Amino acid sequence: MTPYQAFLFARAIYSPIQSAKFGHVLTVGDLTVGLAYEADGNTIAALPGSQRKVDFEDDADMLPFDAGPLGMVHGGSYRGMPALFEAILPYVEGELSIVGHSLGAMRAGQLAGLCAIGNVPVAQLFMYEPAKPGYARLGDLVRAHVPFILGTRNARDFVPDMPPVWPFPYRHIVDLVDLDYPAPGVDPIEDHLLDQIGPAVLLHWPDPEYAPDSAHAGSA
Repeated sequence: MTPYQAFLFARAIYSPIQSAKFGHVLTVGDLTVGLAYEADGNTIAALPGSQRKVDFEDDADMLPFDAGPLGMVHGGSYRGMPALFEAILPYVEGELSIVGHSLGAMRAGQLAGLCAIGNVPVAQLFMYEPAKPGYARLGDLVRAHVPFILGTRNARDFVPDMPPVWPFPYRHIVDLVDLDYPAPGVDPIEDHLLDQIGPAVLLHWPDPEYAPDSAHAGSA
């Protein structure tokens, strides 16, 4: 799966969910995940970013939570993740690829950590504009378990700077790739939005299937 194909799944799980892209869409408590199946028999799990009041409350709950083998994690985003992990297990076929944007990207990293301690193979992890999901131990676990990991930050987007480095030592799982595709407006949050990230990803990692002259260009 290319970075742009992964982005399309991360976008498709936002409401209104593009259900045609997924074999299953599960809701566990306040959390949603879309599961798709690749031709090679592997599974894609997509987690949405913030849209509802409860999502933004989870974003704001930056107090660390002791997640046992995962170490300290971002408490708000981790809430409900163990139950979500257990819920998807019966639907996982082959290796798992995990994708997400914003809050969904933070949770994607945490889900990869749960897969690591649960011995679920993960082939790829794509995190678009994530905040920091946990302390160093989470990153160590995920990097040892997942052979391909991509995280991005775009131009002036400040979400990847959260939570601040003080008073808690949150870390990104990997160094983030700067997409360097600023929006024309003055509001830096525009650099975080899906409409800006999609073209930025495609420019940074061209995908022949979605080339500008392709009939697929811009499709989701």
